[in-house]
Amino acid sequence: MRITQKIIILICLIFSTYSIGQSKMIVGNKHTIFVEIPKDWIQVQNDQLPFFIKPDEKNVSDLTYMYAYGIDYDINPKLDEWIDGNNKYLIENEKGVKIGSLDLKFENIKKDNYSNGNYKIVTYEYENKRKECLLIIECKNTIVTVVLSTSNDLEFMKYLKSFEEISKSTKILGTTLKVQE
Repeated sequence: MRITQKIIILICLIFSTYSIGQSKMIVGNKHTIFVEIPKDWIQVQNDQLPFFIKPDEKNVSDLTYMYAYGIDYDINPKLDEWIDGNNKYLIENEKGVKIGSLDLKFENIKKDNYSNGNYKIVTYEYENKRKECLLIIECKNTIVTVVLSTSNDLEFMKYLKSFEEISKSTKILGTTLKVQE
């Protein structure tokens, strides 16, 4: 396929995704992630993350949000090693952090040509009562994370279903972005 045809297909894909209104595409050098924004959540501007959403409600803490992100590697990343490194960093830098897990099942995360089907859910509770939940997915060259952050346990329980909803909608493709000279 010629470059022009690929660009036209990509533009059509973007516009068809945009027209649905709640589907979003997150593109990295070696991955493309598709997610559905849960009902009553809206995408907001964030300088560090391309996909960042908050509940579309009043009186929601600034600490309450979700995002999806892919981190690319030159070698095949290992899920348990990534989690161990993240946990070690938090233990060293966040006094009193409590680390746990959740046992949620996502049928959409399975072995294919890019994802090996391995995933885990890790939870963090901080001294200020802030809670986070991370879905970490191991792919051939990418670690994909879907994160729920809340200001407290009450908000965590309220928005956990939205976290499950976005996690169940997550689809990951291996891609290669090249800069044309």
